[in-house]
Amino acid sequence: MIVIGVIGPIAAGKSVVIDELGRLGAATICADEVSRELLVPGSDLLERVITAFGELYRGEVGGLDRAKLGALVFADDGARRRLERIVHPAMVERIAERIAELRGEGAPAVAVEAANLVEMGALPLVDVTVMVSAPEELRLQRLMARDGLSRDEAGRRMALHERLGIEQYPADCRIDAGGDESTTRREVQRLWRELVQCQ
Repeated sequence: MIVIGVIGPIAAGKSVVIDELGRLGAATICADEVSRELLVPGSDLLERVITAFGELYRGEVGGLDRAKLGALVFADDGARRRLERIVHPAMVERIAERIAELRGEGAPAVAVEAANLVEMGALPLVDVTVMVSAPEELRLQRLMARDGLSRDEAGRRMALHERLGIEQYPADCRIDAGGDESTTRREVQRLWRELVQCQ
């Protein structure tokens, strides 16, 4: 079983890549979904985050107010690092557990989508990394449309990924997702043939 790490800056097109890998037969793990799973109301991890940042960041139904905390960590590198020290170890542990489960189930491939796979310490969990990229202006437009953000707010979120140097992370393969979706999916199909079917 091959484990594929899908990385790349915000709004580059990683969701299309991971969706196509799943359609082709890979089991998929998305870091955002793992984080949501770990930060459910009542979880120890959520309480550690609330203790660190304050009740201001608890949502109406007892969960995490992700939008409010997201606005803070995208603007404040110190707050981001504090949050990551709390959640990243738990996320890496959960991703490792899930990969082991899928290996036991005989999955032909696992695709792990995480923009900050390297920074979170999960690089050793994958066999190959795929960098997804797209032009900056296109990413900005996608982010504004996807998340309902102003141009300034979208720009601030993109600036964080630039500061993290995500596009300079080590990558074994690259996919240009700057074209239309069907073109990106064909690129993923080509990659699947190379990485999985030809093994």
